[in-house]
Amino acid sequence: MSTSKEHDFLLQSVRIWFNQPEQISHYTHEFIEGPTVAEQYLLNPLPDSSSVLDVGCGTGRISVYLAERGYRVNGIDVSEGLLSVACDISKKRNLDIGFLYSEGKLPYQDEEFDTLIGFKILCYIPTRELRNENLKEFYRVLKPGGTCIITQNIVPDEYIDDAKDEHYWSSPASQFGILERGDNFPLGNGYVHWFTESDLLNEIRSTDFEIELFESDEEHEGEGYIKLIKLRKPCK
Repeated sequence: MSTSKEHDFLLQSVRIWFNQPEQISHYTHEFIEGPTVAEQYLLNPLPDSSSVLDVGCGTGRISVYLAERGYRVNGIDVSEGLLSVACDISKKRNLDIGFLYSEGKLPYQDEEFDTLIGFKILCYIPTRELRNENLKEFYRVLKPGGTCIITQNIVPDEYIDDAKDEHYWSSPASQFGILERGDNFPLGNGYVHWFTESDLLNEIRSTDFEIELFESDEEHEGEGYIKLIKLRKPCK
């Protein structure tokens, strides 16, 4: 879909947010921690030596982890600052990871990857329609039978309206017509969409993916506020 000026403003807010020095510092430190227990639960079953696309790769926390285990990895992100850190780390470790700046349509051929990973990224895409377009892109670049692995924070239904705090109203985007319930502007600058569990599940169900897993991280040393999702592209 073509994006409006309001979409472009929010997407640019995300790019600016993740290029801020404090964000780059935060995600560089997070790299050291590696995958969480819940993320390892999702990653461990991946077929050996398969091809992986890490969408929203940040500083390469997951990309590097997989590449060091023999996977063929590409990573994309909208933050040049985070990608610069990822490239430096992968070079120092002599890893052949294809990091690219990318937004919108994925710069890859149809059916190119065995697995696509999108950890905590859907919340940074404004409007359900645009998120659906991104999920269609995920579907397109996966091989038949391929796996899409997603994690996403959720909030309880009773807290969803708390997104409209003082930071929300201080943002110039607070009057945009495309805004949805749960949209938020961290410190009045960035953009993030808060999902309830039912809203997230409904959006996933609207895709052509088959849902193999949709569960809480609570049984994997999490606090119950992250959903672990595994989707399958049907075989032809």
